[in-house]
Parts: sequence; C-alpha cells; structure tokens
Amino acid sequence: MKSQGRQLLIAIVCADLLIVLIVLGIRVINSHRSDNTVVKNTSVPETAPGIVVSGSVRNSNGVGVENVAIYAKYAGYAKLLIATTDNVGNYQSVFYTIPGDEMVTVWAERSGLQFKADTCYWQHYSGHELKACDFLAQPIMKIYLPLVTRAIY
Repeated sequence: MKSQGRQLLIAIVCADLLIVLIVLGIRVINSHRSDNTVVKNTSVPETAPGIVVSGSVRNSNGVGVENVAIYAKYAGYAKLLIATTDNVGNYQSVFYTIPGDEMVTVWAERSGLQFKADTCYWQHYSGHELKACDFLAQPIMKIYLPLVTRAIY
C-alpha cells in the first residue's frame, strides 16, 4: 500500500512539473513572436525610459471633442491605443516604456472626423519624457457633384 501511495505522489509531482514546463514554454514562444510584442506600461516611470503623452482635441470653435481615440506607434510595434479624450476633449496616457531610441508617432482617430496635425512625431532618445500633442478636429467634407445626363435623340 505504501508503494502505491508513493507512486501516486510521484505521478502527481511529475504531472505538475509537466504543466509548469508547458506554461513556461508557451510564454517563451509568445515572447519571441513579433506580432505579439506589446509595449508594456509600468507604474514606476522613474526607473525606465519611456513616455507619457497628453493633450487635447478641439474643434474649430475651440470646444473639446470627446471619445477621440489616441494611438501611438513605435518602430517595430503595432499601433497601440494609449488614451481616449474625456468629455472636454483632454487626454493623458499612462506611462509606456520605450526600449531604446525610437521614433514615436501619435495620432487621433474618430469616425467622421479628420485631424490637423494628422500626426505628432518625434525621436525619443532615453529617459522619462512628458510629451504634449494637440489636435484640431474637422468634419470630413464629402462633396457630391450632381450627375448631369443629356438624352441624345
């Protein structure tokens, strides 16, 4: 009976180790995939180089525009939603680490609107950086020309 209990305990320990190895293997594989690379944020911005982006989105009358998505992109990374404007058109991202020197591009998106400046971009070299990017929202103008046809008899 003791032999069976010992064998069962060994089997359980081996199964647990196998599960841990599988989970670690999946994490290693995912960390090396370029399409799964995510720019991570941290709650301690003083310890790593990175950025906090803030600003506003206003219309031509100076009124803030809410629910505008603010995106950022770094070389080698997919676009990342970093903030959304509040009810008065202001936004601020959390701190995002940037691994080394990177060209940073920030832009605004919302259906039915176009923005000036269409992008805000700069070279981030190192350290903690606070960057302001403001955008002017304008409705997309759709011009429809009447179709003139003439009957030929």
